[in-house]
Amino acid sequence: MVPVVAPGFLPFGSTKDLTPDQMRPFVQCVIRDTARSPSSENYFLIDGAHQCSAPDQSMKKELILHGLAWGHLPSWLIEEELADGRLISIAGPGLPGRTEELAAVRCRRSSHGPVTTALWQRLSECRW
Repeated sequence: MVPVVAPGFLPFGSTKDLTPDQMRPFVQCVIRDTARSPSSENYFLIDGAHQCSAPDQSMKKELILHGLAWGHLPSWLIEEELADGRLISIAGPGLPGRTEELAAVRCRRSSHGPVTTALWQRLSECRW
């Protein structure tokens, strides 16, 4: 997860040494929690910050791209936007991101059908 903003979202220049206090006045976009038993993890929420909610990562990305808010997004979802400058990373000591690990496991002793075989082949070719 990488904290990002659209160009021009912040009225000041430096984006690498930002603190949560500096970001508090700006709208933070968060994923709407629809769980019946919410987690105690805060997912980078800044206490006292204005918030807007989105139902999923794609909508959250669109809101951030349009300069309506800032927030954390998965790096795989924003690679192109970071590369071409449509989004700017504000990750730093005060606003860290988080690396997620993805694991895939399968039983070698079982036979696998064509869908499982194709999926496993595709996963083994990925260079994440």
